[in-house]
Amino acid sequence: MAAVAAIIFVVIALFGLAWPFLHTYRLKWRTITLDKEIQYFQKRVATATANAIPGRTTEQMLGPVTGHSLIPASNEQERTLAEREAMHSLLKEAIRMGANAVLGLKMITDSYEHTDPKKFLILPAVTFTATKMAYEGIAAKVAAGASPEQEPMGGS
Repeated sequence: MAAVAAIIFVVIALFGLAWPFLHTYRLKWRTITLDKEIQYFQKRVATATANAIPGRTTEQMLGPVTGHSLIPASNEQERTLAEREAMHSLLKEAIRMGANAVLGLKMITDSYEHTDPKKFLILPAVTFTATKMAYEGIAAKVAAGASPEQEPMGGS
């Protein structure tokens, strides 16, 4: 019985030591994946912080679009991931609406107190300041011109 308890203790200790590295690896991998998808979407949807894209006529305004991050970000790596998640969400929504541009793009951040629930019975709940990221803009159809990747990007 003591051997089983010792093995369980060693496994939990090793997992506790490996957790920060696994978490960092997951954040990096998710950020890389989102970057690739965002690059693909930006070939289909131009983004601009202005209310028009220079050299292209706005044909139709489709309505507001927003994109939100899913994770509460508490450090720089998590903030980077949260920003990518928000942009990815915004571009997917714009494509779903049939837009080929997002105009008036702006980023919004919101900080709040976040309490991480107890993961194990022996560890207390942790409270930290977290940041949520969001992008908002107006989905639009603009006249065909140069491809979106050749235009000056105002956001993202």
